[in-house]
Amino acid sequence: MTVLNLTIPTPIMHVLSFTGKIALLSFAYLLSGQLAMLLAVPPGFISAIFPPVGIALAAVLIWGYPMLPGVFLGSTLLNLSIAASSFEQLSWQHLPVACGIALGTTIQCLCASWLIRQRLSFPNPLTEDRSIMQLLLIGGPLTCLISASIGTWVLYFHQIITPAQTIFSWWSWWIGDSIGVMIATPLVFIVFAKPREIWRSRAATVGLPLVFSCALMMLLFFRTSEGEQNRLQQRFHEQSKLMAQSVKSRIALYGSSVAPIERFFAASDEVSQQEFAIFVDAMAKNHPGIRALSWNARVTSEQRQSFEAGIQTSSPLGVVISELNDNDLLVPAANRTDYFPITFIEPLEKNLNAIGYDVGSDPLRRSAMHLAADSATAQLTAPLELIQDQRRKTGMLLFYPVYTKAQPPTSVSERRSSLRGYVVAALHIADVIESSLSDYPADSFQLKVDDITDGHAQAVFSKLTTALPAYAAPLVWQQDFDIAGRRFSMEVLPSEQFLRTQSSLQPWAILAGGLLLCSLLGGFLLSVTGRAEQVRRLVRQRTLELSGILDNAAEAILIFDSSGTIERANAAAQELFGYKQFQRLHIGTLLPEFHQASPLFLQNRQGRSIEAAGVTAEKKLLELEISLSSYALPGHIWFICLLHDISERKKVERLKSEFVATVSHELRTPLTSIKGSLELVNAGVLGSIPETAGTMLRLAQKNTERLVLLVNDILDIEKLELGEASLPLSLTDLRELLEQALAQNQGYADNFSVRLSLDLHELPASVLVSVNHQRLQQVLSNLISNAVKFSAPGTVVQLSACLRDHDVMIKVCDQGPGISQEFRSRIFQKFAQADGSDSRQRGGTGLGLSICKELMERMNGTIGFDSVEGQGSTFYITLPLQTPASD
Repeated sequence: MTVLNLTIPTPIMHVLSFTGKIALLSFAYLLSGQLAMLLAVPPGFISAIFPPVGIALAAVLIWGYPMLPGVFLGSTLLNLSIAASSFEQLSWQHLPVACGIALGTTIQCLCASWLIRQRLSFPNPLTEDRSIMQLLLIGGPLTCLISASIGTWVLYFHQIITPAQTIFSWWSWWIGDSIGVMIATPLVFIVFAKPREIWRSRAATVGLPLVFSCALMMLLFFRTSEGEQNRLQQRFHEQSKLMAQSVKSRIALYGSSVAPIERFFAASDEVSQQEFAIFVDAMAKNHPGIRALSWNARVTSEQRQSFEAGIQTSSPLGVVISELNDNDLLVPAANRTDYFPITFIEPLEKNLNAIGYDVGSDPLRRSAMHLAADSATAQLTAPLELIQDQRRKTGMLLFYPVYTKAQPPTSVSERRSSLRGYVVAALHIADVIESSLSDYPADSFQLKVDDITDGHAQAVFSKLTTALPAYAAPLVWQQDFDIAGRRFSMEVLPSEQFLRTQSSLQPWAILAGGLLLCSLLGGFLLSVTGRAEQVRRLVRQRTLELSGILDNAAEAILIFDSSGTIERANAAAQELFGYKQFQRLHIGTLLPEFHQASPLFLQNRQGRSIEAAGVTAEKKLLELEISLSSYALPGHIWFICLLHDISERKKVERLKSEFVATVSHELRTPLTSIKGSLELVNAGVLGSIPETAGTMLRLAQKNTERLVLLVNDILDIEKLELGEASLPLSLTDLRELLEQALAQNQGYADNFSVRLSLDLHELPASVLVSVNHQRLQQVLSNLISNAVKFSAPGTVVQLSACLRDHDVMIKVCDQGPGISQEFRSRIFQKFAQADGSDSRQRGGTGLGLSICKELMERMNGTIGFDSVEGQGSTFYITLPLQTPASD
């Protein structure tokens, strides 16, 4: 091979490669087409799937238009092979048909590949749903109209199909080609198409499921087709059995019709021609298969002359005992010991030429006569031509012996000596059989009856109109039976009309429907794998992007698993902690608070920023703000820790807090003095004050009180934020707390002409909560005072409580103006007020709700609200229920 590669020019190698591909495509087309015909449903040989068209289209798309000659050659060979199996002899007349069908397939592949290349660039990985749909629709249902139309026209033009079969042939052709494209094309792409890494990966995800589902559908088809064939065979065999019984019964009936005539002769010493005619008249009319009924008297050689002279016939000249010579002409019978001439015969007018004919002169007749005489039973002759029948139809003679005694003698010798003659029925066997089958549709069967008594078949009846297709061979029904000393073989075959009308297309419909679902499954799997490839491509792109973001982020980022082992860190983390390598380090080494952290501990701290201390490689402490998040992969949970150094910010906050605390303390002393002085002056200690001055002094006193409240609230906020305000919790009965809150705020409500109400009917007798008594009263007072301030005079502010699962909920409901939508998002923020007018009209610092929120969180509770503008607001707090410790 090395020598060949070195010596053969490159263009020749290309020609050899191109030739090899065409040969491979032709062989694949021929082989797959022959396999597809195994799925054909008789009698039309309609295949529900035709993969060669899909293979051809894929080859043209992968290797280009030069593969079209391979499509034409493969299709021509396939159609010639189908013709060879369908016809007895392949002739040159079949070549134009095969080439015409192949031309249609080639044009279809050309148009499909051109349209697909116009719509899609090729090679194409088919990762987009639109590309997959366009390829399958263009290559399948759309362009397969071409091959189906041209192929059907070629068959019709060459009179292979009738006009009535044209529409169905076109429809089934189009269905088979379309399904073949949608199933076979993706499979060929998996084996040969580019890019190989994408198509190769689809072998298990698309190829195997598609092949398996198609194999399952084919198995179901074979089972259904087998059941359909068994059903058809059973139906035809049942009809054939009835037909055989009818034929057998009819022949037996004709045989039994001769018995009364035998009894008639046995009961009379002499029977005249007229008496015989009267007696058998009804029998001949009622049995159309009986060509003639005759009495053949036994005439010895001594009685011949008197018989010929005195026989009673319609001929005044008498009758000569005759026989047939070698030229089938009636001549006087040769001298014999016994003669059995036709003495009486009915109908006489049609059988005059048979009068006097010695039936014993013919070996076939003589053999049946001897058997009948010796056995004293009716016997049929072998098939023969009747002497009186000008049409020379095949007939059989039924001989019934008549003896001189009323009852047949017991021994053979006595029977021979006392033989008087024979009653004979000439049967047209075709008429007998046709009359017996008159109740069955003539176009539903073919029939053949042979006489096999002598060891070889002699045709008795034949009605074979068309050759039997190979698939219908199991339908043939055959039975042997004996009648009147003869053995018959009856063979019933289905007719073309029967096969066409009785065959069901259910197996084809099941296979076509199943394969259509398989093709849709293939398209769906292509879509799924295409989307998966797009996702993989996007993941690769996003991974690169995220890696770039991670490595270049200004904030420190650590990624660690549920056990705390650090998997990855960015450059900012290296700079922050002073480590060059983080792999295999535990997160607790950098963040001591996480040293014993469990996955549950980490998950509970996700979604919000927390502050924690960090330790650098040089053991320096860092003040950090940390945000935790996580993502799950199969078998692993990864945590992402975003760290921000807040050391400088904390330093500034401490300075600010110290400054605010100092200022607040420094303000409290002069404010107390001013407040006290103003109270004394307004109380009249210094005497009466002018009305104008009194108004100003009362305004100054009111604002001084507001400043005192503001300073106290600021100090509370600072203590809470700095953690200086400790909240020792203890078990307390909630009912007492609520009653105290109502009593303490009743005076404040009276100033606003607002009534307070307490509803505890949903609470049990004892409800224990773990709270700080003073701080909970501060929260309740704040909520009640806010409700009172925003309520109109004469309205009610209701305080209630109820149980919710493992918590107790306390509600403060008012009938005020409600909370506007734009203010709800910041209602718990510091210094938050609805607007400046509210501050002036109702007072307040805007810190109360912020303090309440912080206090409730310190007591493991929550705070929230519901409000409807114009109808009022409900603020609620929840606290976990506690159970008393047992002794």
